[in-house]
Amino acid sequence: MHRFGPVGSAFLCLILFVTASSTVRADPVFYPGVEVAAQDLVETMNQQSPGKDWLSRWRRMTIETREKQTHWLTPIVTETPRLEQRIRYDVYDETLPNGNKKFNFGAGKGINFIVAPTMEAAFSLPQYLYYPGAGRLDGFRGESFMIKNRIMASPEDQKNYVFSVMLEALSPTGTLPDFAEHWIWTPMLTFGKGWGHFDFMVNLGTAWADADNRQLGSPIVWGVALQYRFGVICPTIEVNSHPTLSNFFFVGQPGLFVTPEVLIGRFHFRDHWSLYFGFGYQMALDQTTLEEQYANAFIAKFHLLF
Repeated sequence: MHRFGPVGSAFLCLILFVTASSTVRADPVFYPGVEVAAQDLVETMNQQSPGKDWLSRWRRMTIETREKQTHWLTPIVTETPRLEQRIRYDVYDETLPNGNKKFNFGAGKGINFIVAPTMEAAFSLPQYLYYPGAGRLDGFRGESFMIKNRIMASPEDQKNYVFSVMLEALSPTGTLPDFAEHWIWTPMLTFGKGWGHFDFMVNLGTAWADADNRQLGSPIVWGVALQYRFGVICPTIEVNSHPTLSNFFFVGQPGLFVTPEVLIGRFHFRDHWSLYFGFGYQMALDQTTLEEQYANAFIAKFHLLF
């Protein structure tokens, strides 16, 4: 029998409840100045022309879904509460405690699809870790999967916020030495609020390991991102914890970082297609993180929205 910590169980129950409720109830709510609630697009879609085929109907649904939420840019580390449809690729150039380098190609990012008016699903592209001069450590990390349910949203010209819940899973399929042979689950609450050109996003969740939680524990996972947009330039600063499945920590766990960054875009090149870039420099905030993970990292990311 799996034993999950109280935090993990609470988040799992919350996500299951929200997902179940959104599938049995479709209450369209979208009026000027009023929030967008779960299933807010159903009535709008039913009143319009059904389109020529399922692909056209799905495409129209994804466009309308994105128009009924904010248009903030996604930070490098903090998970956005918005629903995204994109191809994303990140690269980390990390400096390890001993001064050696480690490269993370992919970083668990990949392809996101809007699969329902308030639902997004994603899977990662292959994530490869490369240690120059230490080939025995190189290898692929497990595949990541994610599902996100947007509970409530309101565009920038109204109340300017988004609230979602999500569940991410890391599979035990990696080829790295000593890679853990169990699934790792991360349920999370995500929220963002904006005022004019400024916005902030907050993540709060936990991580637990399938079939091995007593040994690995259930750490708190959290992150905060602050943004201010100047045209196509969006300076951002983030403070995040990277989960290390060893003990229960809120502040002071190994994996505490600050990341100043610049996001550039969006650049539109055809109808509803755009791209943007991000560059950041991540720094460890405490000695434990520096000794057990890495001292700093230069990060580059690429987004193609469609």
